[in-house]
Amino acid sequence: MKELHLKQIQQACLATFLKLDEICRKLNIHYYMAFGTLIGVVRHKGFIPWDDDIDVMMLRKDYETLREYMETHENELKPFRICTRKNTKNYSPSIPRFVDTSYIFESSYPYEKKFELGAFVDIYILDYCGNSFAHGKTFGKQIRKWDKRYMIYLNPDNGKRNIKYFIRCILCALLHLKWGKNYDFDARMQKYNAKIHSENDEYVGVLYDCDPMKKTWFENPPEADFEGHKVFIPHNYDEVLNLTHKGYMQLPPESERSPHHNYKMYMPDKQPATTPC
Repeated sequence: MKELHLKQIQQACLATFLKLDEICRKLNIHYYMAFGTLIGVVRHKGFIPWDDDIDVMMLRKDYETLREYMETHENELKPFRICTRKNTKNYSPSIPRFVDTSYIFESSYPYEKKFELGAFVDIYILDYCGNSFAHGKTFGKQIRKWDKRYMIYLNPDNGKRNIKYFIRCILCALLHLKWGKNYDFDARMQKYNAKIHSENDEYVGVLYDCDPMKKTWFENPPEADFEGHKVFIPHNYDEVLNLTHKGYMQLPPESERSPHHNYKMYMPDKQPATTPC
């Protein structure tokens, strides 16, 4: 196998994203470039030079439309699929990923259980979370607290052999006794959220990851340039980025200009590299 360097990883992720973009446009699904990728769009009109993945956001109803389409057309869409904690063995991230499985992903964390992935795009799901910033923030904190427990349930090993590791192992055993073998936290979270929030809410948020944002920020998304392609961004992208990355137009110190995700990507032997459309 051939290990890919950073630029090749970016090109593989870009090609994977372009397939996602194609499907979303076909289904009239709205996505929005997010987090570091949105900074790249605004500041560089492409990748942040040292970034090694692509992030998008989409409302849950749009994600569910995408997921159902991917499942219904599974065979014809290969090698592309969506990976989640429900359909991918040992997959622990809370976010689903749109994946090109013709590549081989390898985590650099020795304690992390191996799971099938590939070149990927992170999909951050926007859920409705109330009519005030304060309520949405409190609710998100509660979801993240529960998700931390679920992560321990999935794998108590964090690579550190200290007293906290043994506490995590004990908590993992207790959670398995309480929840059983195949507990689906994500499904329960969605059901719980649907009971108390609705499309009429003024705020949405990535409950597993960040503070709530106004729903109006994502209405009528404009297009912008990313690596020579047109992509969708939040209508109020400045408000979004000031919430998630304050001072985003300023470059970080040179010592911090390096990939933040600890993984390697490989191209299997006798397979041509994927190139953008």
